[in-house]
Amino acid sequence: MAFMDKLGQMANKVGEVAGDTFDYGKAKGKIVLERGKIKDVKEAIGEYVYNAVKTSGNIDMDRINAFCAEIDEHNANIEKLEADAKQSGEDISGAFGKDGE
Repeated sequence: MAFMDKLGQMANKVGEVAGDTFDYGKAKGKIVLERGKIKDVKEAIGEYVYNAVKTSGNIDMDRINAFCAEIDEHNANIEKLEADAKQSGEDISGAFGKDGE
């Protein structure tokens, strides 16, 4: 009977590890999405600046600051995902280049 208990405990541990691996993959996927959003915002900044300079020559700094705040929000989400992963024993901070490069 002790063998069956031990086998059951081992099966539970394998299930826990598999669950952690799934969460790890999910966190990595979310980081990729966040970095993609940062890239999109940076592209939008460039388009805005180009169009503003071509049409009026004036850049609305409030709009630029809003873009920057959006990037900061995505960076904070990435930091939280990395901290959560590290807390669970995984380090995914080096899994990707800066800004998804």
